[in-house]
Amino acid sequence: MVLTTLAAGCTRSGTNEPSLSPVSSPSTSPVSSAAARDRLVALGDEWFGTAATVRYRTTAPVPGQPETAHLCLRQLYDRDFGTKKRTALLRRCSRQGSLRLMWDTPDRWRMDVITPVDRFTLTSMHDRTRICRYGNPHDCRAIPTPVAIDRAGADVFLRPPERILREMGATEVTSIVSPDDAVVPVECFAASGPDEHVEWCYAADGTLVSFLRGPTAKGWRSLDATAVA
Repeated sequence: MVLTTLAAGCTRSGTNEPSLSPVSSPSTSPVSSAAARDRLVALGDEWFGTAATVRYRTTAPVPGQPETAHLCLRQLYDRDFGTKKRTALLRRCSRQGSLRLMWDTPDRWRMDVITPVDRFTLTSMHDRTRICRYGNPHDCRAIPTPVAIDRAGADVFLRPPERILREMGATEVTSIVSPDDAVVPVECFAASGPDEHVEWCYAADGTLVSFLRGPTAKGWRSLDATAVA
């Protein structure tokens, strides 16, 4: 991923300086904002015509928890001391999970989602989404797709970049350096609005390889592909 998300309230090792906000490096070959935006929009459009199976490592806040992992650990430790093991607390507050996406046009997809507190599978239907308990195809129900996507923290899959840029009030797009550890070659872009920063990395065929958005009242969210097929 282009950025490393740092827990708010922590300090840099060996100093008293506050933790750095995620900041991306600009591309070594400057590209105009208009050209970068056009390329981002084009790759975003390609995504909606791409078929792929992608495994992502995810980081996201957990509903009902404080906005930082540090505060989460302190709150749960104070509340549940003596009733939960330390490893269970760390896992619950880690904010790390995984998502396996089987994607074939926006109307045909499936997501296997694991968060620190939940496991479930989402499958697209005609006008709703089927949610099943992970590993139990008989424990299912249909829910509105926006609710399902919000629960998975995966709205980026169904929202083109142009819509996200409009929502956050971003007027300029920048090409940024691609990460050395990306699972496939990618092109990466960043934009900032009054209150948010967002980044995308796409493969040449439009596959979404990584995404980051924040900060918000709920904290940073990120998706990083670990395998693409």
